[in-house]
Amino acid sequence: MSRDTAQRPTADRASSIVSRRKVLTGLGATAAAGLAGCSGTESGGTETVDCHSSALEHGEGDVLDGGVMATVEDRDVRLVVPLSVETVRSQNVDRLELVDASGVVAHVIPVSPEDQNVMANKMGVGEGQLQYEQYLAQRPFHGQYRVIALDRSGTELDSITIEFNCFPELED
Repeated sequence: MSRDTAQRPTADRASSIVSRRKVLTGLGATAAAGLAGCSGTESGGTETVDCHSSALEHGEGDVLDGGVMATVEDRDVRLVVPLSVETVRSQNVDRLELVDASGVVAHVIPVSPEDQNVMANKMGVGEGQLQYEQYLAQRPFHGQYRVIALDRSGTELDSITIEFNCFPELED
């Protein structure tokens, strides 16, 4: 499921790709935060009154360039993964696997460009976008997940590791 090491960039190019990834992850997380009604932080993560999310590592692909974030709806902590319909279609993205900190696949989210018809009615999802959400637990909940985008053959297309803290509801 890993990439062919012969296709990896040289050390010079790797440093520029890492910088690009940090920028894209930060921009994607900020964009996702904007869609979810949150404000971005300077650290490249997202932060609300309820949760703080940070991307720790990003794979070499571009499927997950929109970022991943934890959010709270009522008391439910959810992991939100925005994707581009065109990217899902062109790279044959079949599913997202959410791997917990112990290395166990905790959730599998089926992905399809056809989901755009349903998501078009969802608040905060723009044209040409998909937004998948996975319920994790009730807050307070803190964790780390590696989100892996896979094609139909099981080949890893991209990954992102996120950690988050979703705090108890604040009392007035």
